[in-house]
Amino acid sequence: MAKKATIYDVASLAGVSITTVSRVLNSPGQVAVLSRKKIVAAMKELNFVPKAEASARARKDFKRIGILSPFSTAPSFVQRIRSIAGALSVTDYELITYSVASEEQLAGYLSMLPVSNRIDGLIILALPVKEEEIQLFKDYNLPIVMVEISHPNVSSIEIDNFAGGKLAAEYLLSRGYKTFGFIGEGGQPAYSLHATEMRFDGYRSTLLKKGMDLPESNVSFHEYGMDHSVESVKRILSGSGKPEAIFAASDLQAVGVVKAAREMGLEVPDDIAVIGFDDIDLADYMGITTINQFLNQSGKTAVELLIEHMKDPLCAVKNISFQLNVIERYST
Repeated sequence: MAKKATIYDVASLAGVSITTVSRVLNSPGQVAVLSRKKIVAAMKELNFVPKAEASARARKDFKRIGILSPFSTAPSFVQRIRSIAGALSVTDYELITYSVASEEQLAGYLSMLPVSNRIDGLIILALPVKEEEIQLFKDYNLPIVMVEISHPNVSSIEIDNFAGGKLAAEYLLSRGYKTFGFIGEGGQPAYSLHATEMRFDGYRSTLLKKGMDLPESNVSFHEYGMDHSVESVKRILSGSGKPEAIFAASDLQAVGVVKAAREMGLEVPDDIAVIGFDDIDLADYMGITTINQFLNQSGKTAVELLIEHMKDPLCAVKNISFQLNVIERYST
């Protein structure tokens, strides 16, 4: 019987210290990219399985699913993760969440998770994955499902953010509004999906095609947070070209429109209408018209797809797209 590779073998083949190998397994973001690539290549060549994890699995039948997600307290992420956790609660899988706060950390997780044998499957939320990283998951037979970002060789839940912006514009036009505004979170990190920009592009291009103007003075990409949303809306509504309706790139920002309007003594929707995006629970409570992206259903479906791939590694790739629709409430 061939001797199983150890951490010492990996370190020797990669030309690094044992400590560096250990860091790749536990804190990959702390290891330089070149060293990390050497270690991952050595693990792959040696068919290395971390000893502690292997013994833990021998002692107990751990079944674990991971979520790789941008570090975010945005309600849409919280609600989708909650739906994933809910779907797993009736199974024998436990859930592990990996939060990404930097491009280096994302690359570290994508190189470490396939080789570390810590999880049985992974759901990736709104994070881009390179071709060679997808291949590493395939080489180690670790099933993945992507949400919001798709790949032809990986099952995914697709959200057409551009189409969502287009839908928002078409809805407002159908309601007879003539002047428009937009607010959204700006400065999204390079390692995450730039959904706000996609929604804005769909919104603006549709208005322009219909002969409607969207002046720069009515557009705001602001920092994340309710206070920034409120201040951005107040600036827009204080201008000479005050819009009749605003598309907010998320429901939380739509709440900011409502709050700003109230503080300025304006009525929603009589003085200013607003449509959001996501259909989080708060939008229902606040009576906000929004674009429904099926947060609960998409999380549940992602779990079903992943479990299907874990049970049958040869099952066909599925790319599922939910048809976005307007949920009409009191804010328009």
